[in-house]
Amino acid sequence: MDLSLSIELGVAAAATAILGSMLGLGGGVFLVPIFTLFFGVDQKLAIGASAIAVATNSVVGSTVHLESRFTNLRLAMILQVTTAFGAMLGAIVGIWAPERAINVIFGMVLVYAALSMARKRSAPDVDTSDEADPHGLGAEYTDPQSKRLVRYVPRRLKVGLSMSGFAGAMSGMLGVGGGVIQVPVMNVLMHIPMKAAAGTSSFMVGVTAVATASVYYSRGKIDPTIVVPAMVGIFVGSQAGSRLTRKLKPQRLMLLFVLILVYLGGSLLLKGAGIDVPGQK
Repeated sequence: MDLSLSIELGVAAAATAILGSMLGLGGGVFLVPIFTLFFGVDQKLAIGASAIAVATNSVVGSTVHLESRFTNLRLAMILQVTTAFGAMLGAIVGIWAPERAINVIFGMVLVYAALSMARKRSAPDVDTSDEADPHGLGAEYTDPQSKRLVRYVPRRLKVGLSMSGFAGAMSGMLGVGGGVIQVPVMNVLMHIPMKAAAGTSSFMVGVTAVATASVYYSRGKIDPTIVVPAMVGIFVGSQAGSRLTRKLKPQRLMLLFVLILVYLGGSLLLKGAGIDVPGQK
């Protein structure tokens, strides 16, 4: 691989890290389609590189979310049980799945996430602070943008656990860290404020990505010439994205989420159907 391509991959990874940290998605949801659609990287190698990059992004980006108290550690530890288990199963399936099938599944997941967030984009976060908290998962943080103290109690824990398992399976199959499903589930179904959902997801995706990367490594799907530029770019971009989260309004964060995911999801669906998209490889 020549130097110019390595630099381009690194720059692309940095951009995905900024978005991934801002939205709690780990960056892989953007990195895999960008590497495969625009740089022609083999899909399985892109997924393997993404899993390692997502773990890096989680470690670096989560520190800022933790400082801002966006991360609900108790909730993350509970949801992580089913997420990690699903990731191992999904990675095994992903190794053997045909490329076109993965493109279609990936595209559908991205469009689902975009539509879920679009339905709620104009609505404020639901105040659940006065509800009963039988599991002791309630938390609070001060929103740096509005200077308002936000308190919440997660709802529908059983639904969250089951959907976290599904998010883990998609993570293992697609190398996305699971945040693309986890964030909408926590925000829309469990009524967790957007910034808390992003911060909690950012913490979780690292553990999930390690489980995925171990399976891809055992199958020889980790290419250092792709992984190294991705990791450097992720390291540079992740802290910037986490800090931008503090300054953006939740509605703008959701709008950014929706627009990017619709574009990438539609592109993958077209590629899975065998339709060439101009400007992509």
